[in-house]
Amino acid sequence: MKRLLSGLALAVAALGVSVCEAASVWQISDGQNTLYLGGTLHILSPDDYPLPEAYNTAFEQADILVFETDMATVASPAFAAKVMQKNTYTEDKTIADVLSANTFAMLKDFLAERHLPVEQVIKFKPAMLGVTLTMMEYQRAGLTSKGVDAHFFAKGTQQDKPVDWFESPDEQLAFLSQMADGQEDAFIRYTLEDIKELKSVVGPMKKHWRNGDMEALYDITIEDFKRSYPDVFEDLLVDRNANWLPKIKQLMKTPETEFILVGTLHMPGEKGVLTLLADQGYTINQLN
Repeated sequence: MKRLLSGLALAVAALGVSVCEAASVWQISDGQNTLYLGGTLHILSPDDYPLPEAYNTAFEQADILVFETDMATVASPAFAAKVMQKNTYTEDKTIADVLSANTFAMLKDFLAERHLPVEQVIKFKPAMLGVTLTMMEYQRAGLTSKGVDAHFFAKGTQQDKPVDWFESPDEQLAFLSQMADGQEDAFIRYTLEDIKELKSVVGPMKKHWRNGDMEALYDITIEDFKRSYPDVFEDLLVDRNANWLPKIKQLMKTPETEFILVGTLHMPGEKGVLTLLADQGYTINQLN
């Protein structure tokens, strides 16, 4: 699931887009109007900056920035409190009540290795617990800096660029809160097992993102997740990609140039954003 946070969706070759020395930024055109599409990672390492120049090119061309959600709201203390309220158990219920004895033992062992008391997370619901454990491991792997979207939101704010978004913060919160429903034990077990591979995945993941190699990124981040959690894959990637398409088509009709910044894992795959746009007949060029 940690792979989904980077901050999820192969037909790049079919689009005729070269990935050699490219970046995860694409120019989309209908022959009259243009917008840019940038793949983000929601958390990065300090040495990931400066970003590939293609991002700055798209930013400078853009009249409007478009994000997954309202960046100002999700960064607010009030929204953080809402996330906690919705994703923690009340009264006497704890995570131990929804996990098998074996999985709960795995959790306690993991926390002991990290010198963290189980009481620190005992009231977290599975989705919140999975995200928390994942973010801890990302930080241990050196990912301690703001991501691409936060970087350009701050830069756009400084330059007074208008902003827009696809989903409300409450919609995003609902996606997060529901992603382990009905498979709580399997979700936490998968998270604990997958965390073991995180350090070995982070380097290649960032390399493929930086080079704009969507096929390689799909292979190491999505393929296993899609197989293990097909329902969550549909909810978090496929359905959301489809929901975004009508708005992207509307934005394409405007004379303004938009720079859309969404998670890079929404890009690849037969139901990824790039394929959806190609199927609409748009011209797609990957920036170097």
